[in-house]
Amino acid sequence: MSLLVAASTLALLTFTYFWRSPAYYPQPPATSLAEARIIPRSQYSEEHRRPYTYRHGNVVVFGAEHKPASVDRQLRQIDEMWRELRPTVALVEGRLGFLAPGFMDPVEHYGESGHVYALAKKDDVQAYTWEQPLDEHIAYLARVHAKDRVALFMVLRPYFSKLRFGKPESPEAFVEEFLGRADHPAIRGEINSVADIDRIWQRDFAGGKDWRDVSDETVLPGYLERLTEDSNDQRNRYLVRLVSHLSAQGERVFVICGSSHAVVIEPALMSPSHRDG
Repeated sequence: MSLLVAASTLALLTFTYFWRSPAYYPQPPATSLAEARIIPRSQYSEEHRRPYTYRHGNVVVFGAEHKPASVDRQLRQIDEMWRELRPTVALVEGRLGFLAPGFMDPVEHYGESGHVYALAKKDDVQAYTWEQPLDEHIAYLARVHAKDRVALFMVLRPYFSKLRFGKPESPEAFVEEFLGRADHPAIRGEINSVADIDRIWQRDFAGGKDWRDVSDETVLPGYLERLTEDSNDQRNRYLVRLVSHLSAQGERVFVICGSSHAVVIEPALMSPSHRDG
């Protein structure tokens, strides 16, 4: 009986107290005419202010500088823009993950996206990740890139981002958590272990940095940079579709993203067509 009570209590906490990843938007947004105005990643210039923020109508975009030293200043700006907009929907970058409020700091674990998700929880605002569902995104990349390259990119991308904030105690253990990304039907069988990652890396990037020392703060080696460009272009298209759809529904939308995303989607969000859904 005690085990049953404990299990029931844990289940209740999981659904009511612990945070779960923000959901994907439940219905795929239609293609928006505004997508044509997105700046391609290959034409993006890093010469811009940080954070990169703006408001167009009932849409606020906060393009954060993903650096620990900038966090406190940015949180104050986020709070101010959040209060001014009084959003009805929040769109956060990434999938975030499990969090126990009171025991885990959302900013420490998930940066500015964690803070915006916390604001949404506090103010009872609907929150979604603005990411395209992973299966759809992998399928898109696998149509234009070699399968083993897509698998390597998808498994290592979270690690490359993590390195901005410090190297994990065990890079291998960190990456193992993301091996499931390589189990998508379009790329299945290419990577099943860290040993597979090492094998492909040594084959394709011999003489360069080991993957354990590569951060996405700088240009990624070889074909991984092209994959980054194509992936970000697709993510930006999906984000504009989602904002256009929600804006057309009359929602007040608060978007948290990296500063580069904010820069390249701004021309699209300035276009009247972005509200056409």
